[in-house]
Amino acid sequence: MNSSELKYIELIKSRFPQLDLSKIEFNKTDGKYSDIAVVNNEVLFKFAKYDWSAVYLRTEADFTGFIRKLVSLPLPEVEMINPNASKRLYIKGVPLYRNILLKLDYHTQDAIAGQIAAFLKELHGIPVKKAEYAGIGDSQMNLSRENWLDELETIQRKIQPYCTGYVKEYLRQIIQPVIDNEEFFEFRPVLIHGDLTPNHIIFDETSRRVAGIIGFGNSGFGDPAYDFGMIMDHLGENFILRMHRYYPVSSGILDRARFYAYISNFLWFSDVCDMITTRDFSRFQVTAKDRDISPFGTLSQVGRNKPSKK
Repeated sequence: MNSSELKYIELIKSRFPQLDLSKIEFNKTDGKYSDIAVVNNEVLFKFAKYDWSAVYLRTEADFTGFIRKLVSLPLPEVEMINPNASKRLYIKGVPLYRNILLKLDYHTQDAIAGQIAAFLKELHGIPVKKAEYAGIGDSQMNLSRENWLDELETIQRKIQPYCTGYVKEYLRQIIQPVIDNEEFFEFRPVLIHGDLTPNHIIFDETSRRVAGIIGFGNSGFGDPAYDFGMIMDHLGENFILRMHRYYPVSSGILDRARFYAYISNFLWFSDVCDMITTRDFSRFQVTAKDRDISPFGTLSQVGRNKPSKK
């Protein structure tokens, strides 16, 4: 056990002396800006990795505290135990891995799409003034057109030395339509999750339902298309079309979701280029990127996920 883990244990003991710490598991990789400790598979603690990253814990606590009674899916009830640490009950389950999702039957997949769509419809539909009165601020990803144009120019400048001609043209085909369309980033800000990737959608393998949503450190006002884009990036556009039955989205939102899905990888590559330049890989993490490719072993089950004709 290293010094930081001992420090975390001492903090937990000082605040919760009655808590049994006979089983405590540390995870220092799953939290982008925080270390995680799970006690007895019941209570989860988060500790800010850096001085500047404590703001993500506070955002999560404030945001979930505000929306918990306004959405139907279970959310963590987050309690700040000091400015750099938080506590909540542990939501049991596994991330909604694409491989798990696609091996489920058609109707179960549809039910999951309905759950996620209902959550986003409720979240995006929370009255703006009510949220503003509660002190909710902007998501980190609530960027204007000017912000995005600057970001896209920066991405191209940083990564082009490491790109083949094919990749340069691939990126140009993503960016150019956005630059040409002055109305592309026009939207009405709503409350968004801001990081709705599958690892933040907890799936109960027994009930085969979504058990809860986590990871609200980047939540706030922003573009509703961003939430769809993060799901599309990992679970595919077909899954978004399933969700469309329960939460219809406009063509403008769908196109911006496609942009956010496409550009997410290049945002990461841009960060890696900074790491190469500064030789600081302290925050480097290998990422998994799902695409519209079937899981291993599904070839013999073609048609299994289609609804029966009854």
